[in-house]
Amino acid sequence: MNIAERQAMPSLDSIMSAIERYGLAQNALELMTYGFTVVSPATLGVTDAWNERLRDAMVAAYETRNDVSIDVRTSRITAAFYDPFFDEDAVFIEAATNPANLALVRLMLGQGAVLRNMLIIMKGPTADAPDDDSALFHNLPLHVDQDVEGIPMGAGQICHRLNCTWICTDQTDEDDGPTVFVPASQHFGHRVLPHDTDIANTPYPLLRLEAKAGSVVIWQGGTFHSALPRTRPGLRISLNQNYTRPYIQGRNASSYIPNSPRLSPELLDRHPELKRVLGLSQGEYRDIEQREDGVTPLFDPYA
Repeated sequence: MNIAERQAMPSLDSIMSAIERYGLAQNALELMTYGFTVVSPATLGVTDAWNERLRDAMVAAYETRNDVSIDVRTSRITAAFYDPFFDEDAVFIEAATNPANLALVRLMLGQGAVLRNMLIIMKGPTADAPDDDSALFHNLPLHVDQDVEGIPMGAGQICHRLNCTWICTDQTDEDDGPTVFVPASQHFGHRVLPHDTDIANTPYPLLRLEAKAGSVVIWQGGTFHSALPRTRPGLRISLNQNYTRPYIQGRNASSYIPNSPRLSPELLDRHPELKRVLGLSQGEYRDIEQREDGVTPLFDPYA
């Protein structure tokens, strides 16, 4: 029996069809149970050349803002910055609207999921860590991302926030300074306790991220995670895309992408899927929620 074909819950049926179409069943199961998953470039439909476009666009954004020139292989900086980059390079729009990634986002957050912010992280060797705010990325305590929004933890039954991070340089071993996760920790129902935040001494089991450049790693807002120090020369580069349910208005809501004056009507009209992803066309997608008999389900947690 194929439940999605029965069209009893169209907003979920379309998501399930997309999960099947893109071969995401294993990723969906991992995301729901372990709290994180890695989606391969092949599943996402991206090539090495596309990933280089994204990586180079991120480097160019940093160079423009700081009037410097950097080399991914040799630079020793550490930097992180938020901004909507959609008007700088179309590759950022392609990253935000990748259909396979969005299938998992909407499975966890519903059809109304909103991209709230984007964060570029360039992490050089820990031995060269600067004495500024970006040094945090070299000494990152075990934490949950829901703290950014001030979202109550609950017991993990409902996901309110997702981090979808494009991995733009290989993370293959500990020398890369990769992200580490505590599997299934989103089900604990509490934040990381202060005496458990040091990953060198935490009692929790840690799994190190292994991902090829061009992959996306997705984790729930309540999943415990941190990162290892980087010892390899050059930069670890990633693009964090943070999605929430549409009703979430966090403490930093004024910095959300949908509130940015840089989003011109012309750009949004050219990219209707981006407009939807940013929550600027709420209601326009709801035609997919109506059943063939014209009835909209009274209860629909995936709307």
